[in-house]
Amino acid sequence: MRIAFIGAGSIFTPLAIYTIANSEILSEAEIYLVDIDKERLEFIEAVGRKIGKVFKKELKIWTFRDIRGLEKFGIDYAVISVEKERYKRWRLDFEIPHKYGIKQVLGENGGIGGLSHTLRVVPLVLDIAKELEDINSDARVFIYSNPEPRVTYAVLNYTKLKHVYGLCTGYLERKETLAQLLNVKENKIRFTAAGLNHFTWIRELRVGGEDGYLLLDKALEKSPGFEPLSTLLYRTFGLFPSPSDNHIGEYLGFAWDLIPGQKKGLKWIERTKKEGEEVKKLLRLFLKGLVPKFAFNKFIKFPDIAMNIVEGLEGKEKLQEAINVPNKGYINLPDGTVVEVPAEVSPRGVKPLKVELPGEVIPMLRTQAEIQKLSAEAAAEGSLEKVVQAVLLDPVVNDAESGLKAIAELIEFNLDMVRFSRDDIDELYSFIKR
Repeated sequence: MRIAFIGAGSIFTPLAIYTIANSEILSEAEIYLVDIDKERLEFIEAVGRKIGKVFKKELKIWTFRDIRGLEKFGIDYAVISVEKERYKRWRLDFEIPHKYGIKQVLGENGGIGGLSHTLRVVPLVLDIAKELEDINSDARVFIYSNPEPRVTYAVLNYTKLKHVYGLCTGYLERKETLAQLLNVKENKIRFTAAGLNHFTWIRELRVGGEDGYLLLDKALEKSPGFEPLSTLLYRTFGLFPSPSDNHIGEYLGFAWDLIPGQKKGLKWIERTKKEGEEVKKLLRLFLKGLVPKFAFNKFIKFPDIAMNIVEGLEGKEKLQEAINVPNKGYINLPDGTVVEVPAEVSPRGVKPLKVELPGEVIPMLRTQAEIQKLSAEAAAEGSLEKVVQAVLLDPVVNDAESGLKAIAELIEFNLDMVRFSRDDIDELYSFIKR
């Protein structure tokens, strides 16, 4: 097995290497770390070798500053987790629309900020995917980069890669919050959920051998302040959503006032940044031998999703509770939409499972499915027409002119990453004036 990590400086990579080191099936894999940042690459290589030493595995690790270095090795699997100036640009994705009166909860994956994010990350990932395509178009490629379903859609539709999957830890985060609410261990919770990434609906919920929804009803009565948006949606549509209020709220125009201040906007962005810094701090202590093995095991809450799937493909059959794949009748949305559903994973491949969702929740998902398609295509093609259509379809946009001005300003700031020119910006401003 030859596994490449593109954007190896990501916080996902140590978890993946840990999973490899503790897997009988994966421990002999060749690990290729690729990152353009020399300091990050050296750091993650050191962490990987330290993990191997601590867990007594002779890990095979190679490093590359350029993805083309993989050509002489070849790859079987690739994990893409890349961004550029993540927090600097994310802040603007939130601040600029907010300046125009658009109250988007996070501005990361939905709303005008999510569109801006899509326009700059899709070209970045497509360039990487085309390199992987030349190395091995049959390789299985896993994408962590947000806005993950839109990026996945673009790679599926604008490259020759045949096996592309979007991955997200959201379902694990929902298990964590439900475990706290229900006062049970996370491993007692099982659920079947489906929908779109960061906007799924829990069709079945089990806690141990019990009906989880009965337990949830009792718990919500005792905790009336628990996730007000999710609770409202549950009381209205009969299914509890996942993964959390602020992620779901990115796609709903009425979400802003329901979500507490510390879980949205700049406070959430700063919190996320701080959490990433804390992880890096712990890894630095681990490198110095100041984090014992048992403490590191405790820090790792769950195996890496991508490596969990690779284990299944390589012989350890399992159910992957959430994976993002192009829809083929798995839920009642247009075919080709990147949907999040459970899947059976085995050496025969990835088999997504069909999940029946009530018709009442489909219109919200269908709107976002169309925005997913338009925004990914706009990013890949440099299409202003599709940018405008995506803006005007978005439920978070409360004023057409404000939405278009905000995305024009964001495109201008991100000119170094998007497939638009200065002339395109002028054309967009002219459209707004008309």
